[in-house]
Amino acid sequence: MKVVDVMTTNVITIPIHQTKQQAARLLSQHHISGLPVVNDEQLVVGIVTEYDVISKEGQTVDEIMTRGVISVTPDTDLDQVSHLLVHERIKRLPVLDRGKLVGIVSRADLVREVAMRWVCPVCGEMVHSEQQPERCPRCGAHQVAASFEQQSPGS
Repeated sequence: MKVVDVMTTNVITIPIHQTKQQAARLLSQHHISGLPVVNDEQLVVGIVTEYDVISKEGQTVDEIMTRGVISVTPDTDLDQVSHLLVHERIKRLPVLDRGKLVGIVSRADLVREVAMRWVCPVCGEMVHSEQQPERCPRCGAHQVAASFEQQSPGS
């Protein structure tokens, strides 16, 4: 699967010159933990997170935001996204298409994708659905079950 299949497209951003308090209000009101920061040309120049708001000194988003943002494209594989989120110890990645913000993909998006993954033990068809499918759309089997990741020996 690709980022485009799971990303959030209605992204709340904050202009770089807003105050720390305005960032805190947006985070709190929308129940999110991070916001892409945009400049006057609407280009992503950073991310401001809950951590930045409570741990960094400064009055404006520009002063407290995290710079050097890692981003992905809509065509990035979810395995690569998972690797970035885990190994870079971050919670979200802006999704850029030709430099323009088109979405955001987070740990929660990947968890939701795993929760919606069902596999047919008869033919191996993978189905994405919030509810357990009654039948496999490919072979008609009644035993579609929750998908599981193969564990390596010794895990």
